[in-house]
Amino acid sequence: MLADDTGIPVDLTCLDEAFAQRMPAEEWARIKVIRDAPTLFDALDVNHALLSPYYADHLLLNKVVTEGRRFEMLVYLLYLEATVSAEDPRSGLTNANFRRICVRQNVCSPNRASVVLGIMRLAGFVTDARDDGGDARVARLAVTPKFMETVEGWNQAMLTFVDAAVPGDDLAGAHARIPGLGRGMRINGGRALLDGWHLLPPFPEARMMIDRDGGWMLLMHLAYESLRQGQRRVIAPVSVDLAAFGRRFGVSRSHLRRLLEEVHQAGLLAAPPRNGAHIQLTPQLLASYMTCLASEIDFYRRMTLAALADLQPA
Repeated sequence: MLADDTGIPVDLTCLDEAFAQRMPAEEWARIKVIRDAPTLFDALDVNHALLSPYYADHLLLNKVVTEGRRFEMLVYLLYLEATVSAEDPRSGLTNANFRRICVRQNVCSPNRASVVLGIMRLAGFVTDARDDGGDARVARLAVTPKFMETVEGWNQAMLTFVDAAVPGDDLAGAHARIPGLGRGMRINGGRALLDGWHLLPPFPEARMMIDRDGGWMLLMHLAYESLRQGQRRVIAPVSVDLAAFGRRFGVSRSHLRRLLEEVHQAGLLAAPPRNGAHIQLTPQLLASYMTCLASEIDFYRRMTLAALADLQPA
């Protein structure tokens, strides 16, 4: 693929044959409908405006796990917190349970899981749970109101994005109105991952960036800006101040530069990135990212609709 200062034509279908082989047919059919709808391009404005600031404001965990893995670890942490049972004194969010689930799901080592909990404790995100008459030998943790406010803010932003891409459900409105919906989302999301669903494996092209520190936000920014500048018709080259971008998301300029060079060597950038001065995605990388985004929308929408159904009277 040759770089073009005027832009490379957008083709989100260029990897469709591969996508169809990487996931069940029913899932691919749902995702393709979302990706091919014109509302997905409109929703990018919401995604860029609401979710980039969220990540910029929460940097501590960047020091411990990559962004893709951080997302999955937080899903498990919140799932454990939401599924604590008075009938099972060893249930809920404990260091042992969190380590066990992270290792079983091949997210990180037991020590890394403990480090994440330690950082979250120092940040005021988790704390010791109050004694509720359970087993005194179990050191249960609780998510603090401070962190739960962050989580529910994320849910509200994400559902606003989902509603923009798939209008009609008003899931953000339901989340704002209905107590307990966020908890239901966390339970359903955790169960889905434990049952084997994962966002990134069908999209190895996008995953090359998403699984690296700062890469998720950089790819989000590059896709948004290239489509905005190319008026959604072409993939325009984008210039990024890597030092400033790295400061915002807690990574170094040299790290981002190396990441871009590796992505170019993998054939996913149309030209050398020139230290951030000229970054042009290939159609394959853009298609992988946009289809991954559609998959994420489908996941959040299904988990939220299921949580709403669970809250309905029998």
